[in-house]
Amino acid sequence: MKKIFLATVFSLCSLFSSSAQDHNHDSTFRKATFKHYITPLILIGGGLSINNADFKAKQIKVRNENFMDFHNKIDDLIQFGPHAAVFGLDWIGVKSKHDFKDKVGLMLVGGVITLGTVTILKESTKQWRPDGSADNSFPSGHTANAFFGATILAEEYADQSVLFTVGGYTLATATGVFRVLNNRHWASDVLVGAGIGIISGKVAYAVYPWLKEKIGGKRKNNNISLIPTYDGYAMGGNLRIAF
Repeated sequence: MKKIFLATVFSLCSLFSSSAQDHNHDSTFRKATFKHYITPLILIGGGLSINNADFKAKQIKVRNENFMDFHNKIDDLIQFGPHAAVFGLDWIGVKSKHDFKDKVGLMLVGGVITLGTVTILKESTKQWRPDGSADNSFPSGHTANAFFGATILAEEYADQSVLFTVGGYTLATATGVFRVLNNRHWASDVLVGAGIGIISGKVAYAVYPWLKEKIGGKRKNNNISLIPTYDGYAMGGNLRIAF
């Protein structure tokens, strides 16, 4: 299953990237090459390599000896920190690479990829959480979401300052660490979730321009709007197209 999953992830990335390159006429959307997928694939591979009973027993032992009473819900909040920065920095005068509409589109496309991948894996693997509360541990959705947001943040604002990239990935890493310390996830869940989040962000920049062209076409009078929504638990959006 490990080899199949890795091969599938890489194949999908290659397919989406090549498809977008054929149709993408907007040079502001930088095309991801293989080197941009190396880090997330290493994270996924590392996570899969420690997804075993022996390593999990060691994790439980270390946590129980050092962080037995640790518990907070900060990871529920900071996972959305990079997402908030993607839109919030514009409001304080920091110019992003793309406008609001395009950023919403990127977030929606990447969010669907992240959520879909995580959900499919959770439902198919049925791995128990460290605290025994549910059998949907693998991979970490919080971590995947945080790293996806951090990837979009880096793509949009890295040209302004490397600190935005560092800040985004720091919040994402902290989210994964807290998921482990809170006994909600195995380290393997977090590593694979991080890889999925980064890949989802990279693929979004390949897929979104193609979707934008297909949906909008060359007609100038099309009215396309993407409206983000957040109900306190999950992010989403409404797509409106008027012809």
